[in-house]
Amino acid sequence: MDLCFKAVWTLCGGAPDDETEKIKKANKKIDSMISKSKGALRKEQKILLLGAGECGKSTFIKQMRIILKGGFPEETYDYYLRVVHKNLHQAGASLARAMKTLSISYHNQGISESETDTLIETFDEDMEPCLLDKATLWLIKRLWADGGVQQCYDRRREYNLLDSAKYFLDKISEIEKPDFRVEHEDILRTRVKTTGVFEEVFNVDRINLKIIDVGGQRKCRRRWIHSFEGVTSVIFLASLSEYDMFLEEDANKNRTEESLQIFKTIIDYPWFKNSSLILFLNKKDLFEEKVPKSYIGDYFPDYDGAPGDVEYAVRFMSELYQCCYMESSAINDERALFLHLTCATDTDNIRRVFENVKSTVLQKNINELNLG
Repeated sequence: MDLCFKAVWTLCGGAPDDETEKIKKANKKIDSMISKSKGALRKEQKILLLGAGECGKSTFIKQMRIILKGGFPEETYDYYLRVVHKNLHQAGASLARAMKTLSISYHNQGISESETDTLIETFDEDMEPCLLDKATLWLIKRLWADGGVQQCYDRRREYNLLDSAKYFLDKISEIEKPDFRVEHEDILRTRVKTTGVFEEVFNVDRINLKIIDVGGQRKCRRRWIHSFEGVTSVIFLASLSEYDMFLEEDANKNRTEESLQIFKTIIDYPWFKNSSLILFLNKKDLFEEKVPKSYIGDYFPDYDGAPGDVEYAVRFMSELYQCCYMESSAINDERALFLHLTCATDTDNIRRVFENVKSTVLQKNINELNLG
């Protein structure tokens, strides 16, 4: 309650005793309402998730539902099954399109161009998820078993492919069964592009954590500003594994460079001057898998680590973001940067990281609000 006018009775001889008592009670009630309103605000922490598209923000929210709420409502499982099918369709269409772009031939001569063209043409990222028919599932299954498609998959950094493509394609024989039921692991791997602003409240140690997830694509970022007010903590997610990949919106823009630019902009925003800053270097599992195969120095000339040296590679990527932080004009407020390596699809990892964040950053904020 921003403004509140107390009832005041001012007459030249004073108010009658019964009226004075009424006024006192009214004022006491108003004071109580103000106190409760301030207390409610102090007991809420607003955490903003930011980062470029496909960095893992929505997956982090799903992990919070598993860790803090025990999972997902029963009625959402049918929806996530449809999303799994949509992700299979997306993966199959992306591979079929890349086969053409990269001029790779199918080893299986039974795979026809008309079939793959139909698979590509019938996929629309904006369409509502739905279950695939048996013929489409069979085609995707044949594609994934093809040697040429496997060669195409090995070159996936050259085109856009879901991180979870292999996970779902490897499971297609299970997924196509009529009695297949999605589990937490499947839900965590599903991908639905976030195009709006989504909020979810979690109760942690008598404190309401309002976590806000916003779309990371360029066209969505103009909406971020509407979520900036009253933020106690910013969690910025950056994908480690995208150092050799380019934006879907701009084929000439390296994804890691884009992420670094966004990170620097976020640090300098005046809205976050008093907000805790937490950096999640995410997708460490994919990064560890990729480093021995794709040399970072081919994309970042300053890199001088040995090929396959994952530990040095992690340190290099960490320093890129830390340098952005140190170069910012906003570090004079003594705001610390809390950095964590994460794998958003690994529940145990996110549980440990969240416990660390809760015991340091969030507890600091609670103490500052005199709630500790």
